[in-house]
Amino acid sequence: MKMIANEWKFIGKNRLILISVLAIMIIPFLYSIFFLKSVWNPYGETQHLPVAVVNNDQPVKYQGQTMSVGDQAVKSLKKDHQLGWRFVSEKKAKQGLKDKKYYTIVTFPKDTSKNAASVLSKNPKKMDIQYETNGSLNYIGEVISQIGATGLNEKIRQTIIKAYADATFQQVKKVGKGMNTAAKGAKTLSKGQKTLGTGIDTYTAYVSQVNDGVQTMKMSVGPLSSGVGKLADGGKTLNDGLQTLNGKTGQLSSGVSQLADGSNQLVSGSGQVASGVRSYTGAVGTLNSGIQTLNGSTGQLANGVGQLAGGSGTLANGVQSYTGAVGTLNSGIQTLNGQTGALSSGVNQLAGGSKSLTTGVQDYTSGVAQIQTGLNTLSSKNGELLSTLNSISNNSTLDKISKLAPELPDVMNSVTATETAMNAAAPSIAALSNMNPDDLNQINTDQLSQLQAAMKGTTGAVSATQTQLQAALDQANASDGKSSDEKLNALKTAVAGVNGQLSSGQVQAAVKGTNDGANSINDLSTKLGTVKASLGKVDVSKTQAALTSARDLMNKVDQIKGGMPTQQELADIQTQSATLKQKLPEVQQYVNGVGAAAQGVNKLAASSSTLQNGATAVSNGLGQLDGQVPALTNGISAIASGANQINSNSTALVNGANQLNGGLGQLNSQVPALTNGVAQLANGSSQITGNSAALVSGADQVSAGNSQLNGGIGQLNAQVPQLVGGVQQLANGSYQLSGGLDQLNSQIPALTDGVNQLADGTSQLNSNSPALKDGTKKLVTGSVKLSDALGKGADQVNAMPLTSKTSDMFSAPTKLTHKSYSKVANYGHALAPYVLSVALYVGAIVFNFAYPIRKVSMSGQSATAWFFSKTTIGLVVAVVQAVAETGLMMLFGLSADHPGQMFAVSISFSIASMFLVMFLSMLLDNPGRFIAMVLLMLQLGGSGGTFPMQVTNGFYNAIHPYLPMTYSILGLRQGLTSGLGNDTVTQAVGLLLLMAVIFAVLLWLSMLLLQRMHLQGFSQLDDNQKLQDVEK
Repeated sequence: MKMIANEWKFIGKNRLILISVLAIMIIPFLYSIFFLKSVWNPYGETQHLPVAVVNNDQPVKYQGQTMSVGDQAVKSLKKDHQLGWRFVSEKKAKQGLKDKKYYTIVTFPKDTSKNAASVLSKNPKKMDIQYETNGSLNYIGEVISQIGATGLNEKIRQTIIKAYADATFQQVKKVGKGMNTAAKGAKTLSKGQKTLGTGIDTYTAYVSQVNDGVQTMKMSVGPLSSGVGKLADGGKTLNDGLQTLNGKTGQLSSGVSQLADGSNQLVSGSGQVASGVRSYTGAVGTLNSGIQTLNGSTGQLANGVGQLAGGSGTLANGVQSYTGAVGTLNSGIQTLNGQTGALSSGVNQLAGGSKSLTTGVQDYTSGVAQIQTGLNTLSSKNGELLSTLNSISNNSTLDKISKLAPELPDVMNSVTATETAMNAAAPSIAALSNMNPDDLNQINTDQLSQLQAAMKGTTGAVSATQTQLQAALDQANASDGKSSDEKLNALKTAVAGVNGQLSSGQVQAAVKGTNDGANSINDLSTKLGTVKASLGKVDVSKTQAALTSARDLMNKVDQIKGGMPTQQELADIQTQSATLKQKLPEVQQYVNGVGAAAQGVNKLAASSSTLQNGATAVSNGLGQLDGQVPALTNGISAIASGANQINSNSTALVNGANQLNGGLGQLNSQVPALTNGVAQLANGSSQITGNSAALVSGADQVSAGNSQLNGGIGQLNAQVPQLVGGVQQLANGSYQLSGGLDQLNSQIPALTDGVNQLADGTSQLNSNSPALKDGTKKLVTGSVKLSDALGKGADQVNAMPLTSKTSDMFSAPTKLTHKSYSKVANYGHALAPYVLSVALYVGAIVFNFAYPIRKVSMSGQSATAWFFSKTTIGLVVAVVQAVAETGLMMLFGLSADHPGQMFAVSISFSIASMFLVMFLSMLLDNPGRFIAMVLLMLQLGGSGGTFPMQVTNGFYNAIHPYLPMTYSILGLRQGLTSGLGNDTVTQAVGLLLLMAVIFAVLLWLSMLLLQRMHLQGFSQLDDNQKLQDVEK
């Protein structure tokens, strides 16, 4: 008990531990309140979850009514607050989903209503309501959106089914009205059937009479067929004879007519022949005379044709040469015509160039004048330049610099010797304390400053001179590729700079400063000698300040030495001076060239006016030429057009010449045959002339005989038409008679078949008359029944209560009723058992991190006393944590059905968790705390605090029964919302307390083991080491 009391006293005395323990007691509450309040009722706030709705649907007509699924859905969603519906365009919706503004997009495509209206078509299509989610933004938000989309789909389905039902009911009502009309029509039909029955009786009586007459006609058809056949044969024979006679009358009439015509022509022709013979005999004489003349001229004809053929060959050759030349001419003209554009452009460019030439000549003459002025000025300065360069090369300053070069090493050696002497005399510099401070200051400050300034001046002057001389030489050496003007300007600038440097007196001043510096060094050396002589008389202990001053003096000497020019630099100055002297003849050549250039420029300036006048004249002439170019190009174009026409007709000209030449050749070749023919014609003509008298006498006799024959033939021709008309009439009548008899004979079989079929039909009609009467009676009876049935059916259809309630029943035939066995207020209450248990376990871990669990409050005590001193603290903290967490959570809105069960389960689990973590921390120290964290993670997944264990993997289901948090969650659920039974709480509390006892026993055994191993009071928590010393 004493050790327990000391443990509590330790907590009371140590404010850090006390504050830590008190803070740890409310950690579970803070963990629970912050976590649970953040997810207290998320499913009750889904109206704030933004979901975009895009309505692209287009309304359609269905059963005479407008169907717009998208508009109806939007109208319904505006009244629905299940989700935060946002009605936007498709473009804004996609951009919003991309910008994480919306969790889901619900889209009604443009054919939504169209597909809904296709329910009664051959190929109906389902409505495709699309929704797109972004699970990466928040998976729970995606799940909520899916639930909302499913509910929306269900509502739309009910709406569409109701529309289908309403449309169907409208059709059913129309069917009912139609059945009423059909029933009335059936009654009318029944009355008509009765009238039909009466008519059928009359019809059957007449059918019997018709059948008797047809049977008699059937018996009389046989003899008729034989007589008609004989008549047809006789008519055919008569027709053949008459047709033959008729066929010959045409030939007779035609022959007589031809004979009469020929006789007339013969009479007329014979007269003409006689007249013609007389004329012929007269003309034969004349013809014979002409032919004789023609025969005498055939020699001259042959000679002319030969000459004409030769001339045509010459003409063909000339035409070919002409057309070849025309082609060449045309090609050249076309080439000339194609270049007129280039000619015009070139003349324009030449005119423009002449203007530029004029301007350039003006600029050139102006530039020549400027060059003339500049070269005259430059020539006048040549004397001064040569004088300046000679003065540079002969200046005594360079000699002084050369003389100064050997003296500078001596100066440097003197400075070095001075420095060495001062270093050697350093131990004895203390004797300077008896000297006059003013003398030391004068040595240290005035003279050294003067020397340093003089040396710097010398160095600067020499360096500047060296730089200017080197630049002059470099420019002179690099001027080979430049013009004379550029060479002269560059050299002039460089030499002027050197001359200015040398003439300024800086070098003389620098040399003087160097000499003064050397004198100062000599004075300084004398004074230092005096100092050295007096060193033996000086007390070292009294000269510390003088030693410091001497060291400063040495530093300043080093500075002077660093600013002196080197021997190599002075040698370079001498070398560059010699080089400058060598370059003076080249400068003289440049000066002479400048003079010659000035003279040439003067001549150019004198000729500038002539050049400018010539350029102006060229410009004016080109302007006139440019004005005449369009007329030239137009003329060339006209020539080219004419050449084209000539060239295009050259081929036709050549062909015509060739044809003319060939035709004349053929004519020439036929002239001998023509000559022979003319000779033969002359001989025949002579013979005809001799027989002309006998021919005239015979022609007169023929003409008289023909006149007599023509009179007899005229009489015969007048009687032929009467004969032909009678024969033709007789033939036509015979033909018609024969055709009619043939038709009559050919139709006898059909007549016989028709009579037989008619007889058979009337027999069948007569035999079926009783059945027709019976059918008519049945039809009357059936029509009565149909009328009655249609009337009753119409009454039943019209009596059906097809209202909007009926369509609602079709669209939503079921009603889902939810009955809660136990009621959970919200998601916060559902998650509270899990969060409360986790918070208590975390509180136990934090306590064992912050509190020195292995600390021994009194030495020499037993392990049991040590055990009770720690467990009392842990027990109190666990109970207070549980009570504070549960009580405060109830105050902040957590409603419990059984508060007592809540406290009992919370305390039991808190104690079990505390002893478990204390056991692991006591036995294994930090590794034990790590194992406690691992157990926390296993309990997070295997306790079933969020999802049912049936949907969790096998590993967590295997460890589920062995985790303390499993039972705390079950017990807290029962205490909060009931539904699990009071046995659950009893079982949970019993098992948790059993676990607490087991872990407490294990804790005691681990403390006993640590004490035997002398490890009590030792912990790996570095921050708590200061709390683990044994109190006195």
